[in-house]
Amino acid sequence: MHVTWEDRAAPDDTIWFDFSDDADEDILASADVSLLAAFPLAMWYGERQLIVEGDVTPRLADGVRAAMALIAERTPTLRPVTLALTERTHPVVETSTRRRPAALCMSGGVDALSALEENLRTTTAPHSARYGRGVFAFGLNSYDFHDGQPRTERRVVFDAMATRLERFLGVYGLSLTRVTTNLRSLFPHFQAWWAVAHDTPLAAIGHAMRAGVHSLAIASSGVGVGPGVTPLPLMGALLATPHLDVHAAQLMLSRLEKVRRIAAWPEALSVLRVCLHIDLPSDGQINCGRCEKCLRTMLQLLAVDSAALSQAPFPSRDVSAAEIEQLSFDFSPARNHYPPLVPLLAARGRTDLSQAIERALARWERQEPAPDVRPWWRIGGP
Repeated sequence: MHVTWEDRAAPDDTIWFDFSDDADEDILASADVSLLAAFPLAMWYGERQLIVEGDVTPRLADGVRAAMALIAERTPTLRPVTLALTERTHPVVETSTRRRPAALCMSGGVDALSALEENLRTTTAPHSARYGRGVFAFGLNSYDFHDGQPRTERRVVFDAMATRLERFLGVYGLSLTRVTTNLRSLFPHFQAWWAVAHDTPLAAIGHAMRAGVHSLAIASSGVGVGPGVTPLPLMGALLATPHLDVHAAQLMLSRLEKVRRIAAWPEALSVLRVCLHIDLPSDGQINCGRCEKCLRTMLQLLAVDSAALSQAPFPSRDVSAAEIEQLSFDFSPARNHYPPLVPLLAARGRTDLSQAIERALARWERQEPAPDVRPWWRIGGP
């Protein structure tokens, strides 16, 4: 889709989505997709209005206006954009003879695997709520693109993970659709993406596929619905239309409980991918075992079932107090996961780890730097 800036002094941009061949019959060119992809960019760059060619579903237009208001309330430097739209609901053209299944955004992370576990346990195959399709996206990591082009080495890692997920999901009757998009590369930095994107890129992908799926579940982050939670927990409901239900899965289930459920599922543990991929894992590993998110997940596995860590694809089977000492805890969504681990690790005899977490949290409260302080997203990297 072509983007022409009115207020921002910048050349035109193009937002694109590329889907794997299995989705060929399901992709629809839709003004709804254009709206979802463009409005966060328009907000961040201070555009006064957003003109979308084509008919936008009225329910979605209303939801996007509400979403912009929520984003602006959280980040006062941003303001909602006036939408200049033709609002009209047209029927979805059924180009596929297949039944439209429910879909789940699937990265191999804790949240997605936990949502899948619950769905498989609580639904049967004929049920319309049963997930029949996973959606795996490339381009949503800050480092996936360089100068507007996908990084080859990262695409190789993505494709290898997609192959693992296809084998894993196939056992349970799900197919996997791969999607590549340049959307995140159009934002200037992580903070901009974090402030305005929320669930909109995934919802845009879902609406592009809505001739082939009837709903899209986006696994929640495991920290509830309190103030400051990002992505905005109830954003998905604002991005739905009569054609596609978009919703958050397991909104009130903690990440620790999700890890507990996955720890009892060896097949899921074998494909568990939580790494931030700031620096790509070496030697074909799925997770680097050094970044904050890897260390956090390893600690959670040790806290709920120490044997589970040995089954998960991390290069190490343990975490040291020295690694915890590197954590800066400046990033509150990450920091909030650590206090519940203290009593659990202590009860398993890992007072070296529980006390290291307590020291690190106390240091953060005193605003003292960590011994080898690095930004939270660079822990373990150069």
